[in-house]
Amino acid sequence: MSIQIKTDALRHVEHTADLCIVGGGLSGMIAAISAAREGAKVILMQDRPVFGGNASSEIRMWVRGAKGLHNRETGIISELEEENIYRNPSLVYSLWDSVLYEKAMAEESLTVLLNTSCLDCRMDGNKIVSIKGWQSNAETFHEVEATYFADCSGDSILAPLTGANYMYGREAKSDFNETIPPDVADKKTMGMSCLFQIRETDHPVPYTPPAWAYKYESDEDLPYKDHRKKYNNNFWWIEVGGEWDCIHDSDRCREE
Repeated sequence: MSIQIKTDALRHVEHTADLCIVGGGLSGMIAAISAAREGAKVILMQDRPVFGGNASSEIRMWVRGAKGLHNRETGIISELEEENIYRNPSLVYSLWDSVLYEKAMAEESLTVLLNTSCLDCRMDGNKIVSIKGWQSNAETFHEVEATYFADCSGDSILAPLTGANYMYGREAKSDFNETIPPDVADKKTMGMSCLFQIRETDHPVPYTPPAWAYKYESDEDLPYKDHRKKYNNNFWWIEVGGEWDCIHDSDRCREE
């Protein structure tokens, strides 16, 4: 017995553009805005409900770049930061999301597809003709035909879909004549961090941990893992997944 998935019964919308960008983090969003301002018809496909990627309210890493006294990033990234300082002096992440959203929506030749995951592409030889995305909240397939495509997604989704060469994990020293990588290539990557926020109160606040929470009874249970509450301290060691598949094991990482 054969089973068919009746995706034809779902809504399909077709688009054409000069440039289609997959991924609405800062790199993809700024590329889309820049191209639109130069007169290109652009479609930006983003699989999240907000722009910004790691810098959005979902991950909460503020925009940084040039480091040191009097060093600043310029161009559109500076434009975004200055607008945020003006509109959002308290640095509330949800307002930062709205600053990014407004900048993208202000470009008349830029079409935004939020909540849309790229899941397929159509090729002509080694050239991408179109890509297809699934917009979950609208239960709609979007097919985008464009002259050029840019993969700005965090996981480089177009690489496996198009058959392009790509690397995963850490390369060996010998691959590019480097000194820092390991002698033998492996599949280790950066881990997936756990976000938490601390708020100081003037009174004790009871906390009942969930039954599944790990318990660390003493400092000796966390060797070499600083957990003192200091100003602007980040607990970067609280992450998992670096030795797992950080794409296909992402739900496993979340559960852990």
